[in-house]
Amino acid sequence: MTRFDFLRNSGLIAAGFSFLPHTTWATINKPQGSKQVSTRELAEYQIVVPDQASAVEQQAAEKLQQYLAKIAHKNPVIRKEGDYRSGPAFFIGQTRYAKTQKVDFKQLKEDGFAYYPAGKKLIVAGGSGKGVLYGIYGLLELWGFRMYKSTVIQVPTTSSVSLPTKEVVVVPVVGYRTTSYPDTLKPEYTDWHKLSSRDAWGLFVHTFNELLPPDQYGKTHPEYFSLIDGHRQPGAQLCLSNPEVLQIVITNLRTKIAANPSATYWSVSQNDNDQYCRCGPCTTLNTKYGNVPSGSILYFVNGVAKAFPDKTISTLAYWYSRTPPQNIQAEPNVNIMLCNIESRRHAPVYETDPRFTQEFLAWNKIASNILIWDYDIQFTNLVSPFPNLHTIKPNIKFFTEHHVNSLYMQTNGQVGGEMAALRAYLIAELMWNPEADDNAIINEFLNGYYGAAGPYIRQYIDKMRESLLATGFKLDIFGSPEAAKDAYLSVDMLKVYQSLFDQAEKAVQTNPELLTRVKIARLPIVYAEIQIGRNEVDTPRSMFAHTPDGKPFVKPEMKALVYPFVSLCKEDGVTKVRERSTTPDDYQASYDRVFRNMDEISRNKSFKKTITPVTLPEGGEAVLPKLTDGIFGSWESWSSPDIHWVYYKGKHMDFVLDLGEVTDVQSISMDFLNAQAQPEWNIMVLPTYVTYALSANGKDFDNEIKIVNPNNPNPKENPDIAKVPLQSFRAALSTPVKARYIKVHGESMLHMPSWHILAGHVAEIYTDQIVVT
Repeated sequence: MTRFDFLRNSGLIAAGFSFLPHTTWATINKPQGSKQVSTRELAEYQIVVPDQASAVEQQAAEKLQQYLAKIAHKNPVIRKEGDYRSGPAFFIGQTRYAKTQKVDFKQLKEDGFAYYPAGKKLIVAGGSGKGVLYGIYGLLELWGFRMYKSTVIQVPTTSSVSLPTKEVVVVPVVGYRTTSYPDTLKPEYTDWHKLSSRDAWGLFVHTFNELLPPDQYGKTHPEYFSLIDGHRQPGAQLCLSNPEVLQIVITNLRTKIAANPSATYWSVSQNDNDQYCRCGPCTTLNTKYGNVPSGSILYFVNGVAKAFPDKTISTLAYWYSRTPPQNIQAEPNVNIMLCNIESRRHAPVYETDPRFTQEFLAWNKIASNILIWDYDIQFTNLVSPFPNLHTIKPNIKFFTEHHVNSLYMQTNGQVGGEMAALRAYLIAELMWNPEADDNAIINEFLNGYYGAAGPYIRQYIDKMRESLLATGFKLDIFGSPEAAKDAYLSVDMLKVYQSLFDQAEKAVQTNPELLTRVKIARLPIVYAEIQIGRNEVDTPRSMFAHTPDGKPFVKPEMKALVYPFVSLCKEDGVTKVRERSTTPDDYQASYDRVFRNMDEISRNKSFKKTITPVTLPEGGEAVLPKLTDGIFGSWESWSSPDIHWVYYKGKHMDFVLDLGEVTDVQSISMDFLNAQAQPEWNIMVLPTYVTYALSANGKDFDNEIKIVNPNNPNPKENPDIAKVPLQSFRAALSTPVKARYIKVHGESMLHMPSWHILAGHVAEIYTDQIVVT
């Protein structure tokens, strides 16, 4: 479905909505011709700045000098305009000469730039922001310079460069352009790729707790916070109908603005959970404004915005607040930060998420300032293949065609990740010019960054996209490679990808730097093999198999994947494998536990022994054999636990293990999985304690041993709880005890406590094996 088809089929055109392309695309008015200037001639050009040059003009001149010297092999002179007499020159910024040539600086707004040639003089003009600096980087790009990463700059080998012979004007349609790859935050990368700075933001999203701290007001004024199921929940959301809350937020925001008066944008926005206030007055507001939670939010934010007419007050339309309210208009200085976190990513959002598209168009009717928060990331698997490159351009075009002039493309906020450098480069180029050819940008990057391996990596990208679309798989930003194992990560497709990477590595085998880049590009395929393999047993690509006598083991070839994967992640600087958790060292430690414990299976007296349940886990009696099958779970999988974890939801864990005969018991151990990020709203928790009681006859249980969880689960009191990936509840007996039966009890908290954002929701406890020696 095209964008036009969507609008026609939804009736929006009939309702008077005109689907017209935006009229202020960033374009280059291409000159009728250009002239070639030899690098020897170029070396004689002077760089002229205004006598009172601004910091940006001076920076632009110095960057031109720096890179011009690399191709002209001579450092060009920077002169103040008062010292310039004659000769070929670049005039940078608002020089007197530019003004005499009637350069229209106002048309360039903040970030636009223009070139005005006159013989052997070239004026580089810029808007009121960093336009002139962007103009210099535009020249460098024209000459063949490229910045693929902040540490990888291509310097052209050339004897001549092009200079325009006609006026060139470039004004971006997207006024605010940013993404979250750490490399894009490096100052020169930001400037080279013409990205906007976060410095314009005084506060940036999820700010309710900062503007009205629950630690300060939670005990004395619980009425300032969400009412959920009859109880106030400090730290969840604010009670937006309470006039005292409005005044406190305004007062605290005024203090923050006074400390940072140059910032334009100030976010007054919901916390990152869905626990909005259900009190009577808040419900009345939501009912009045369309029966949606965004009604009370916009009502409240409008009140804040009126107090600060010279600032832009931004708020989120996200999750439960994405649906726009009715019967209310946003104040002129309110910015709506509209997020499409729910949208699938195998195709443009106007195809995969018609509801979002309709809501986006509805927000357009009640707000004049919309920033789109788009997602180009798989949060739960940052190094996993995520074939959505083909959707980035159509999404950006769709937003800009509907007058969006601010974009935040959320990507991996950690260092590294799947195709991080390519994604950052492509996103930056398309935000600057949504009309640019995305395939040409991708090819240029691949051939420049990977050299002779580039065409093979391009085939890899294309083959994966084709497989994604052919299988009809729905790409999810919270997905996993396991979910795609029968689609674009099938056995046959993985063979195709491996073959292409083999050819890519061979093509650059004599260049160690390029070879390392190719191996890093291959990491997502290796990751997919590991993650898919750990969830299979006795299959061609499984991590685990059984010997003829039924003992499980880790396949050597699968074990051999983990350590090189971790090593290359470190070489690439990868900081996290999952959002907010799992460093490469953690990833390796997780599998080290699996490998070590399975190597010691012969010592485990509980292996393949019978469990009689007292309470049943999720999945029922059928999953209980997993607790004694000898295959351990990987704790790095906590956000979507692998198949080897058994869990109890809203109930205690109780069972009796039958060892088959009376034997000496020296130790009993069970490990439990813990949430490794955001424990204040994850319902995976450790048991409060675990008890083991032993019996020789199955009737008389003695020697009960109680192992207490040493970790305070409340992250407000114990912030380090998220650093505990799993907790071992091990009973080491001082002397062996003769026993056949072991009664096990795991004490769950059953429901999340009052400090938890999801207070009252059922708790879950996860374990993978009971080990008896």
